Amino acid sequence: MNSLKTLFGRKIKEYRKKKNFTQAQLAELVNVDDKHISCIESGKNFPSPDLIERIAIALNIEPKNLFEFYYLQDISDLKSDIIKMLDELNQNELSLAHKYIRTFLLK
Repeated sequence: MNSLKTLFGRKIKEYRKKKNFTQAQLAELVNVDDKHISCIESGKNFPSPDLIERIAIALNIEPKNLFEFYYLQDISDLKSDIIKMLDELNQNELSLAHKYIRTFLLK
């Protein structure tokens, strides 16, 4: 199971690469050392709320976007999460979910 720090770091790295920033460039924009960005991206450190806000501004995203990393989870965690969601569906919702999954798999 991936820790919050690891998933958060992977999300920052993903957005940083989309902007074609190096760690040093992002670090300069948010006024920290590039080693600090490296430690955040590797999951060793977790940024303060103030730094999260500065990173989001530098990446031109909403801070909440940095916490949307469900798809970065390990495959076993993803499967477990899907099963939990399916267990909460009623018959009609489950039939619709089945239709979507089957359509996705048959593309």
